[in-house]
Amino acid sequence: MTNSLRFVLFLAGIVAVPRLFAQAIPDTVTARQSFMVEAGGLGSSSRQTPFWFRSRQYGTVPLTGPAGIVRLGLTRQFGDLQRIHSKVAVEGVANVGSSSQLILPVAYASLLSRNFELYLGRKREVFGLVDTLLSMGSYAWSGNALPVYKLQLGTRGYVPLGFTKGVVALNGMYAHGWFSNTDSIQNSFLHQKALFFRFNLFHNRVRLYGGVTHFAQWGGRSNIYKDGITVKGRIPSSLATYKDIILVRQPPSDTTQYSRFDLENQAGNHLGSIDVAMEIDNPQANWYLYYQHPFEDKSGVAFQNMPDGLYGIRWKNKWIDGHRGFIIRQLTVEFLTTLNQTGFNFNIGNRLYNGADDYFNNYQYVDGWTHQQRVIGTPFFTRLMDSRDDLHNLKGGHKNKGPLMISNNRVQVGHLGILGEWPSGVQLRALLSYSRNLGRPISSDPRTPLTQFSGMAQLMLPVSWLGGAQLNLAVALDQGQWLTNSLGGWLSLRKIIQKR
Repeated sequence: MTNSLRFVLFLAGIVAVPRLFAQAIPDTVTARQSFMVEAGGLGSSSRQTPFWFRSRQYGTVPLTGPAGIVRLGLTRQFGDLQRIHSKVAVEGVANVGSSSQLILPVAYASLLSRNFELYLGRKREVFGLVDTLLSMGSYAWSGNALPVYKLQLGTRGYVPLGFTKGVVALNGMYAHGWFSNTDSIQNSFLHQKALFFRFNLFHNRVRLYGGVTHFAQWGGRSNIYKDGITVKGRIPSSLATYKDIILVRQPPSDTTQYSRFDLENQAGNHLGSIDVAMEIDNPQANWYLYYQHPFEDKSGVAFQNMPDGLYGIRWKNKWIDGHRGFIIRQLTVEFLTTLNQTGFNFNIGNRLYNGADDYFNNYQYVDGWTHQQRVIGTPFFTRLMDSRDDLHNLKGGHKNKGPLMISNNRVQVGHLGILGEWPSGVQLRALLSYSRNLGRPISSDPRTPLTQFSGMAQLMLPVSWLGGAQLNLAVALDQGQWLTNSLGGWLSLRKIIQKR
C-alpha cells in the first residue's frame, strides 16, 4: 500500500447521529436532564421478527417473537453547558419473550467542550455520509448492532476552520474499543478513526462533503489452532501491532508472533468506506446526494471493486407550513450493490490487487464484522442463521469446523424511505426494500439469486395521556425467497420528561 493511501486511512472521520426508530429524540443539547420510558410489544406470523422491526435498532429488538419490550433512559448534564462540562447517559432495554434479556445500548460518561467530546462507554452512533432517518443503513457502521464499549475523542459535528472564514469545516474522531467475547474470539479490540471535510459554497447554498471511515478488529485469542491462521490460538495484540493497525501496514516477518495469514494480509480485520456527498439548499427543498465506497484491503481503496457501494438521494420538503392535508416531509431513495468485490479469485495472476474481497468475513475473526449476534454494518449482509432454514447450507466456501458467519454479502438492494405528516401532528414513516441475494464470492450457489421484499409502515401519534406522550403503531412484512415469510405488528407508548 502506498504512503498516500496509508495517510488517507490514518486520518479517517465520522458523521454520527443517534437513534433511528423515528421516535422523538430528547433535546440533550440544551436540556440538563432527560428521562425516557417506553413500553410495548411486537408479534408476527412466524417466529422470526420481521426485518425492519429488528434492523438498525442497535441490537435491542429480539430476533424472535413475540416479545414485550420496556425501555428506560436517563441523560444528565453537569456544569455550565456553554463551557467545558460533563454528561452521563444510560438506557436499559428489557425484552420478555421466548428468550428474555436485559440490554444496555447506552451507558457512557463524557466530557464536552464547544467543539469536542471525550467519552467512555457505549452510545448510539452511525458512521458515514448517509441519511440516518430513512436510510437502509450506512455501509460499515449502521446502528444495526449493540454498540461496542470504547474510549473516543471526536468533534461535536463539523467544526469550521477559522482561517477559511467558514468555508471549510472538519468532523473527525479516534477511538479504541473492546469487543464482547464470543465462543470463537476472546479479548479482541476495536480500532476506529475517521475524518470528513465540508466545503460551504455559494453562501451555504451548496455544501460538498468527503472523507473516510476506517475500522479494524484486532488482537485477542481464538479457538482456531489451524496452522497458518493463528499462532497456537494467539492473535497479535502488542503495542507494535497496534501501531501497524493504526498505520495500516504489513507486520514484520516474525513467524513466532505472526501467522502466515497475518503476513500474507495484515494484522487485524480491516474495513471501511470512502464517502462523498453534495447538499443543495434552496427555499423549496433540501437535496442530499451521497455515495459510500466500501473497502476491505488496498484493492477497495484503489477502487478496483467499482461500482460497489451505497448510492443515495434524500429530498427534504421545506414547504410545510400551513398545509391542510397530508404532506410528504422527506423522501430517501437508495441503491446498494456489492456484486463486484474485485472479482471472484483471490490470486489474480501478477496483478497488484487480489480479488474475492468477501465483505465482512475474515478467516481469523470467524464471527465476521458482527457484535452480539448482529451485523455491525449494512443489515442486508446476512448471518448464516438469519436466512430461511432451508438456506443454512448455502454454498459459499467453508473453513475450519464450519461456515463463515456472513453467508450473504453479494447483494443488490433498492430502497425507498418516506416520511409524511398530517396537520394534527400524526406522522407516517415507511421503509420499503427489495433485494437480490447471491451469497458470497468464493463459490456461488446454484439457487441464487434469491429475491426478497421487506417493508414497514409506522404511525407516530402524539397523545395527551400522561401529560403528553407518543403512541407508535407499526406493521412489517417479509415476503420472498431469502428470509422467512413474516407479517408482524408493533405497539408502544413513549414518554419523555425534560428539565432545563
